[in-house]
Amino acid sequence: MTTRQRMHWCGAVGVVVLIGAACTGREEKAANGDLKLSGTVHMVQATDGSTCWKLESSKGKSYELQPAQAPHDMLVDGAHAFLEAKPREGGSFCKVGQIVDVTQLDSVQAPAATASRE
Repeated sequence: MTTRQRMHWCGAVGVVVLIGAACTGREEKAANGDLKLSGTVHMVQATDGSTCWKLESSKGKSYELQPAQAPHDMLVDGAHAFLEAKPREGGSFCKVGQIVDVTQLDSVQAPAATASRE
């Protein structure tokens, strides 16, 4: 195998690994009940016009984010986040999904439109 063929093969393997990681999504439940999630953050309006935040997971499930229980830098409409969260019991004013408290923010990526302007 030539050096060029090896480089091509290594590049192809890298692309396959990245695509596989992106397609699997991340929505796991730990033994302690915490959730490991990845998804897109959305700002939505409640019926009274107030602002609400939700995470739409890569698997299509919606989780309500409480601004006081989520890192400020992840509350950006369209941002993609990888996080761990603890489900919360109780009622919701926004009613946009299961309420969760973010316990750990692994990473957050700016929305594609914002990132492309830089």
